[in-house]
Amino acid sequence: MHRPRLRSQPLSCFFSSFVTAILVVLALTSSPAAQKTALSLDGSPADPFMAATGKPVVFIFVRTDCPISNRYAPLIQRISVEYGARVGLWLVYPSRTATAKRIREHEREYGYKLSALRDPEHALVSQAQVQVTPEAAVFDANHHLLYHGRIDNLFKDFGRARPAATTHELDDAIQAALSGKTPPPSTPGVGCYIADTE
Repeated sequence: MHRPRLRSQPLSCFFSSFVTAILVVLALTSSPAAQKTALSLDGSPADPFMAATGKPVVFIFVRTDCPISNRYAPLIQRISVEYGARVGLWLVYPSRTATAKRIREHEREYGYKLSALRDPEHALVSQAQVQVTPEAAVFDANHHLLYHGRIDNLFKDFGRARPAATTHELDDAIQAALSGKTPPPSTPGVGCYIADTE
């Protein structure tokens, strides 16, 4: 009569340990740190939120092969010069197929001086709630998402641009993050769909 109890006790301990192990794995993979991790160009994990503790964080999502992203290169460079000392600012490449070598070539070709990250698992894409390149995301100093969407309204549609932008959402959102004012409403961008990067 004692044998069934002796056999069931180790089984219940095993089951309990197994469930605990699964819960630990789920907690680790769903933690904010895990969700915010991307890759530096040398392949090591990079958490831009941790690197910019106490500062607003700005991501600008680009692709090496997106003509609209590439057209924004001069404006992105101006923004990085103007705000780079006061915010954590990164170019983010969400393509799973863009190699570090190709990204470095792209940076040289367009004169980028700001830090770049690879986001092949779309961890930052999810955090930023972006859908196309180029789009930007601005987080406040506590790293809450304030704005996501277009950089400005230069493009009405794919292949249809205005002579000049009349709204400047990214610039306004960065200023709001620095001053504590209300950011502009998030507005979808026009460009190359991130879901099509594979």
